[in-house]
Amino acid sequence: MVAVNAYMLYCALTKRKKLPPLKKYGPFCLTVAAALFVMADLLRHVLQDTGVWKEGPWPGSAQYRSGCEQENITCLSPVGVVFTIIFTYSGFILLFAGTMWNANLLAKLKDIREQWKLLRS
Repeated sequence: MVAVNAYMLYCALTKRKKLPPLKKYGPFCLTVAAALFVMADLLRHVLQDTGVWKEGPWPGSAQYRSGCEQENITCLSPVGVVFTIIFTYSGFILLFAGTMWNANLLAKLKDIREQWKLLRS
């Protein structure tokens, strides 16, 4: 994630020099947010394992509800749902959006469509 974010910052500083700040740093901001979201569950594990964030009452650090025998999606605690599902998948969506924005994918797809129309006419 550090390498991805370093590349995004490099692109912002070299390839998009003359763009407004939102368009210049937008992909970089999305991938930084993605890194934070994806790493949130790992941080929860570390805090729980070191005893900094205890499994106690709400909001305990436990990923699964106590008394549930299976470790699957139906046994996730509210903290487990937020960190394991919401944060992780939101992070991957932000990473996808940031990298596609950096690659200027929509403009490239539009160019392909125009070339396809030209070839077919």
